[in-house]
Amino acid sequence: MKKLLLTTLVILVALCANAQTKRYYIFDGMFFESMPATLLDGSKTKGMVMFMVSTLDGARAFGIKAKSELSDEDKAKAIPVDKVENGEALLKSYRDGIERMTLSSTKAPDTPELAVGEKFPDFTAVDIDGKTWTQEDIKGKVMAINVWYTGCGPCREEMPELSTWKDEMPDVMFFSATYESAEVARKVLDKIRFTWTPLVKDKQFIRMLDNKGYPLIIIVDAEGKIAAFEQGSSYPQRQNLKNKLLELVKK
Repeated sequence: MKKLLLTTLVILVALCANAQTKRYYIFDGMFFESMPATLLDGSKTKGMVMFMVSTLDGARAFGIKAKSELSDEDKAKAIPVDKVENGEALLKSYRDGIERMTLSSTKAPDTPELAVGEKFPDFTAVDIDGKTWTQEDIKGKVMAINVWYTGCGPCREEMPELSTWKDEMPDVMFFSATYESAEVARKVLDKIRFTWTPLVKDKQFIRMLDNKGYPLIIIVDAEGKIAAFEQGSSYPQRQNLKNKLLELVKK
């Protein structure tokens, strides 16, 4: 277990190798300059997850999710948030990360596994301007839905390209969905000018992630069945999705 934890740390540190600011570890809302000793005990950290915490202005830290209770000795080493540069923003990002993992790993009984050919579930969602959308609004139409969040770099990077799809295929219903509020989402959407209809405070589509990572794009055909989906962001993945859309709109 210790070997696995050390390997994970090496990978995370490598991701931040070019950064100049000090890196902190955040666990249970507390900041530490090094990994708390309690969390290096493999017998106490079953199911522990480490993830990158980042803010829109580029600050980063290592987030930790585990069921362990820290020792009093570890807690005494915690650094007050006001002593950490960008501390409040990093703490918010950490709490958002914990919420994302909780939402995406807590499936409702009727949440289906993503599978091509399966019926896309009935839904009710609210967009950034307060309009409610349901499956009736897309009946007989091809739909693409992008699941994202503001702290996801790959999500933001692909948005300009995805916006061109809407220009090329105006008959397709394009939606983006985030668990975040309209106020939070608008800060990114207004800056990048992402043109897909933005759904906010989503609690349904995020569960389709099944803790496998962002972004997620799902293509639904005119019969309401899943035609394709991709998790992650790369040029081949986006081309696969775009080609499927073009194929569907020509039918």
